[in-house]
Amino acid sequence: MKQLTDLATDFASVAESSILAGQDLAWLNELRQQAAMQFKNNSLPAKKVEDWKYTSLWSLSQQLFTHDADTFSLSIEQCDQLALIENTYRIVIVDGVFSQKLSTIDSVEDGLNVSPFSASVSSIDQVLGQQVDLAKAGLTALNTMLMNEGVVITVAEDVHIEKPIELLVINSGTTQNLAIHLRNVIKLEANSKATVIEHYVGLNDESYFTNVVTEVSLAENAELKHYKLQQESDNAFHIATLAAKQATSSQWLTNSISLGGKLVRNDVHSQLLGEQSHVTMDGLYLLNDEQHIDNHTRIDHVVPNTTSEELYKGVLDDNSHAVFNGKVIVHKDAQKTDANQQNKNLLLSRGCEIDSKPEMEIYADDVKCGHGSTVGQIDKDQLFYLRTRGLDEVSARSLLTHAFAVDVLDRIPAEDIRNALSKVIERRLPQGGISG
Repeated sequence: MKQLTDLATDFASVAESSILAGQDLAWLNELRQQAAMQFKNNSLPAKKVEDWKYTSLWSLSQQLFTHDADTFSLSIEQCDQLALIENTYRIVIVDGVFSQKLSTIDSVEDGLNVSPFSASVSSIDQVLGQQVDLAKAGLTALNTMLMNEGVVITVAEDVHIEKPIELLVINSGTTQNLAIHLRNVIKLEANSKATVIEHYVGLNDESYFTNVVTEVSLAENAELKHYKLQQESDNAFHIATLAAKQATSSQWLTNSISLGGKLVRNDVHSQLLGEQSHVTMDGLYLLNDEQHIDNHTRIDHVVPNTTSEELYKGVLDDNSHAVFNGKVIVHKDAQKTDANQQNKNLLLSRGCEIDSKPEMEIYADDVKCGHGSTVGQIDKDQLFYLRTRGLDEVSARSLLTHAFAVDVLDRIPAEDIRNALSKVIERRLPQGGISG
């Protein structure tokens, strides 16, 4: 495997010298050793690796990161202001450390467990590492080697959790070039339901590194609504993997919104392993300045009678660069598959760039599949129409840009989450001017 060498940060030495969660567990130590060997052999992927051909990790490899955070204090009121919505079960991680004071998980309802990874790792040996592949090019091996915090969410059979669960990850910027490695595990038993929000926030423009892996296990008839909002520092590195295995008749709605970060990579993977299982995989990315955001998705239709719906949209400005690579694989025995995949992009300047590559590999003959990609600028006829209705050009461009972006949010069923995300998007959107 092609790789980057001469890393500025000696991650292996950090792993050997750090006190990590669950280091007294033999099975976990074995898993970490496997990951360490994998990372030693492969390091970080280079652009010669097909899945990384449009995204260079050179700047990440040359950054010297620390894993020891300075003390930082955040008030409950400040935390409330950062949260996406009110009335949630909230688990808060600040600079890689779980905060009991800021979290609201002491009195959760029967059938629900929400706890920090560091306190629960001994109970998830049957789930941890089962949704991801250590050998896959990327940072999963690095995460497994150094994972030290995160959240474990389990929902018991036949339990419906109506109140959303928000994981709020805050980087204060107090410790420059801080690296944190988070592992989240979400497990829903048969006939259960839950809503989970992953929310990543940077409080200033310092450089740091967030490396996160979220594993999802959905049993028969389980239903998970999963939202991710990434508002990291403009100088941050954010590398994330979200992977799920879905049993018969399970439903997974996942929506990923990327706003911040200097270099961002999101890998999202669903394996539809039971008939009548379904995934809705949506995403929205808004870029400006020199931002680089790469979304790689994969949906495996493994058995017959499964469905998937995917919509990713991007708004690019200035000299930003986005990548979308979406792969849908219909396996040999997966007859009656129904899959649709779309990637749409709006370019607001002549300096921005999008590499869009929707893909379908179909090995069954009785399927209904479609995919497409569009790249364009603001429609001049629509702009002219709004101008004739009394809007100035800046307002008209802003309205059209907002309408393009929030199309993804319209697919979110929860009104409070949809409205909250819409407000975030409205504050973040550029005005849509074409620069020379």
